[in-house]
Amino acid sequence: MSTWKVDVGPLLRYDTVDNQGVYHAFALLVTQHPAGSVPPNAPILQYVTTANQQPTGPPLQTKGLLLWVYNDQARKSHAFWRFKFEVRMLKVPQQVAYIIPGASELLDFFVPAHHQNFRWSVYSCSGFSANVDQEEYGGMDPMWNDMLREHANNPFHVMIGGGDQIYNDKVADIDIVKSNIRPKNMNSEEEEIVPPEIIAAIDRFLFANYLECFNSPAMARAMARIPMVNMLDDHDLVDGFGTYPDDLMMSGVFSMIGSRGYFFYLLFQQFMNDEVDGIINENTKNPNPSEIKSLIIGGPGCYIPFPTHSFLIWLGPKQHMLLLDCRAQRKLNQVCGTDTYERVHEALEAMPDTVRHLIIQLGVPISYPRMVSLENMLSNRFNPFVSIAKAFMPAFTNDYNGQVELLDDLNDHWCAANHKKERNQLIERVQELSKSRKLRVSFVSGDVHAAGCGVFQSYDGMDPSRDYRYSLAVITSAIVNAPPPPAVISIVNRLASKHHKSMNYAHTRETMLPLFEVDLDEKASKNKYIMGARNWCAVDYDESTNEVVFSLHMEKKPGTGRVKVYSMKTPPPLF
Repeated sequence: MSTWKVDVGPLLRYDTVDNQGVYHAFALLVTQHPAGSVPPNAPILQYVTTANQQPTGPPLQTKGLLLWVYNDQARKSHAFWRFKFEVRMLKVPQQVAYIIPGASELLDFFVPAHHQNFRWSVYSCSGFSANVDQEEYGGMDPMWNDMLREHANNPFHVMIGGGDQIYNDKVADIDIVKSNIRPKNMNSEEEEIVPPEIIAAIDRFLFANYLECFNSPAMARAMARIPMVNMLDDHDLVDGFGTYPDDLMMSGVFSMIGSRGYFFYLLFQQFMNDEVDGIINENTKNPNPSEIKSLIIGGPGCYIPFPTHSFLIWLGPKQHMLLLDCRAQRKLNQVCGTDTYERVHEALEAMPDTVRHLIIQLGVPISYPRMVSLENMLSNRFNPFVSIAKAFMPAFTNDYNGQVELLDDLNDHWCAANHKKERNQLIERVQELSKSRKLRVSFVSGDVHAAGCGVFQSYDGMDPSRDYRYSLAVITSAIVNAPPPPAVISIVNRLASKHHKSMNYAHTRETMLPLFEVDLDEKASKNKYIMGARNWCAVDYDESTNEVVFSLHMEKKPGTGRVKVYSMKTPPPLF
């Protein structure tokens, strides 16, 4: 038996369950070979399904599909192999044991019974910002280990990556890349050609960074045992991609960073290559030509040659999830194009009538304390504070175009002035769907390195279970990265106490839940709305009440992985 030299993997990815009750998932393996010598015979994945320690079907095997080969500059080739799982769901839960001979140990994952609603976890921001002391936080593993302990006690069927599964920001610090990032001359019609050596440098960084991140011990164990469903945010490409002015976004090198970042995101996180999967970056009547059944292809990308890749997944007969791609079409004045929203709406309208809860995953929170005053101040080039800070604090501005560093984060938010109208329209449309389909909508997001929960509801104060406008907006971030300083958390909490009126015209009241009335030391807390501590969220469907229960696992002390759990429930739709 041949032995494969493994770069990373196996990794698992859940797709969906089809109308015939077949569970679909994939595995990814990346193998290393001498330059130009990828073997003609693909690796084989073998798997068997059991229930109560008894086989539920014959042993099966699946041959790896070659997605892509990366040829590095060290005379090595790296092959990306995708394997397909198909499991007939039964009246009882099943365990799937799998192995890739010569490449992996024996591993397993869990498939629920067909009538059962999935138990799942959700996390975001699995990396460190450049200025964080990683030793202070015990590295990447502590909170991943907490998730693995929870999985060992009561298995998760899937884990949702809510954005920033990796931090690729340092790609812009590579000398040959950094020295060639410059705003485009918008008066010139000449096409900017990016030299091959710059593209090679970008690819080299992205490939190496994925290997380092996805081979981190606890995260790698989780990815091999809990099937992933991922959606990107900006750091999966580069900090703030899509939130800068057109002259920077359309510049050759900066747009190439986004393009190659999205390509590697599809490979490592979605196990896809659009060329292999038959997907093109233009308007097409086919929302999904690939074998990824949950995929919804939307409109063409704005600054990258990829359309939006959103996903609608089956999490049980009563529970579905939409992961909306809010990055491929993002601009200063747009999150998603109308074409993407229409495709997604068509898919949502086609959901089974049994669905009672729809969870919408958005990388950036759709409900969060407003920072409009700060946004206006930092975007005003005549503000004296900004001028002084630029002169005496080099880190106050980014290296791309001299824009204030914090401004891209503020512009990224749904509540930013440029996005608020689109946000409100999305909320209204979701409320209409909730009313017409008699289902409860909840949101989950990450991005902000803190935890909290917003709530939308009718402003007449009716019983939440009978209010089709009632939606929780759960925020869970970050599983690895450090939280903001306590002073920032205090400011955000003061802002969070305000009731927002921007949706009053739609009879909707927006607030934050006082979730953290007791702090991590079991004392009364002044910061009741937003908590700054590393975290992730476990999610259970309560079959007895038809409630979805979100349980935030908050790290008590940095680096320990010991947690306090805060839970909230979204009510059944009784309207």
